[in-house]
Amino acid sequence: MALFLLAGQSNMSGRGNLKQFGLKHPAQVYIFGNDYRWRMPSPPIDNPAEQVDKVSRDPQAGVGSGLSFALALSEKDPQRTIGLIPCAMEETIISQWARDLSDRSLYGSCLKRARAASTMGEVAGLLFFQGETDAADPKAFPNLTPMPTDWASQFSAMVSDFRSDLALPQLPVVFAQIGTTTFPAQSVPNWETVKQQQRSVELPHTSMITTDDLPLQDEVHFTTASYREIGRRFADAYWTLTHPNE
Repeated sequence: MALFLLAGQSNMSGRGNLKQFGLKHPAQVYIFGNDYRWRMPSPPIDNPAEQVDKVSRDPQAGVGSGLSFALALSEKDPQRTIGLIPCAMEETIISQWARDLSDRSLYGSCLKRARAASTMGEVAGLLFFQGETDAADPKAFPNLTPMPTDWASQFSAMVSDFRSDLALPQLPVVFAQIGTTTFPAQSVPNWETVKQQQRSVELPHTSMITTDDLPLQDEVHFTTASYREIGRRFADAYWTLTHPNE
């Protein structure tokens, strides 16, 4: 089974309307749930029921991009069996994804899940969508320290650490650049700074997708249709990374 880590914040967990999912469930796709049990694919992927690692519990999870990614990848490679591993958490900053092997940390919990799920296959990729909280007014998150001007270096260190800890030095990584927002400018003073930081990332075996042309359902979260498109873009970018001559 090809395993994919789904990490980041709420736009990776997904906030799409569950009643609007509208995708067939690929037969060769499975979810390694927050309860550490494998299950058939159905949204929300990041279902908090019986969650083991409370650090990433997200009761608001809805439709995200994961199943759309898996379906699009399955269409490109029908023989591939895919396992999706949710690790995202709402309102997180990039520094919370720094290397920390405790399963009470986001990094440690994600790594623990990857290793537990690896009895059924090998980690084949990391999908990452995060940055909105780093772009926000720090006063809105008094218990956090957003790092908008250090996003690229923090992200690069995280990728290097995951590759090292998983012993996969060429692990393909696809990350999403934050999109648009309807928050007042004073609420997200570092929005463009984070987007520029994300554009500046230069890492081998890594690709960025854009999302700023896709409709939102609120100030920062996408519509269900947008999440489906984000999933397709993740799949296209991943395929280009892993099949450069096609």
